[in-house]
Amino acid sequence: DVFPVTPASGDGTATPERFLAALEAVAGSGRLVSRSELPAAVAAVAAAASAAGGGGRAVVTADVEPFTEEIGAGLREAGVDVLRPADGPAWREAAASADLGVTGARLGVAATGSVLIVSGARSPRAASILPAAHLVVLPADRLVPGLEDVMPVLASVTGTSSAPFLVTGPSRTSDIEMTMVVGVHGPQALHVLLVSG
Repeated sequence: DVFPVTPASGDGTATPERFLAALEAVAGSGRLVSRSELPAAVAAVAAAASAAGGGGRAVVTADVEPFTEEIGAGLREAGVDVLRPADGPAWREAAASADLGVTGARLGVAATGSVLIVSGARSPRAASILPAAHLVVLPADRLVPGLEDVMPVLASVTGTSSAPFLVTGPSRTSDIEMTMVVGVHGPQALHVLLVSG
């Protein structure tokens, strides 16, 4: 199926600069890095998350391949312990006690600064919604212009994932007295490292 281009998609570009500007507009943070710069960038995010949480623990999903080595090096540099859960209940417990969840994403949406998380065996949902901070490592070539480009991907994963979801900035709500509160239903911080090349 082909979906019509939305007005938010503008001229249909999906550049890292456009994505990062949209991400910043929704209170997220991000950088474009080369693969060789990735360990230091991961270390900086992990150190900040550890300082904020006071624990120095992270969970890392398997869908971060092929960047597993670089991510591991960055977490070691920051002095962060990687929790390695064995199954679903263990993932929930580990993620709830982690300062940082490190995941991949299927796509990044340049128009909104959103990332599409497709939860499943290689990317348990708990890793992206329970830790205090969420780090997404995403190849820059997975950026798409707008939300219309997400729809075919959602249709393609219905048989393998019961809960794909879009993340747009840190968790927030204004349910109570219309006052914006960050981090009530999920991470207080969202960081995206776009990997070029």
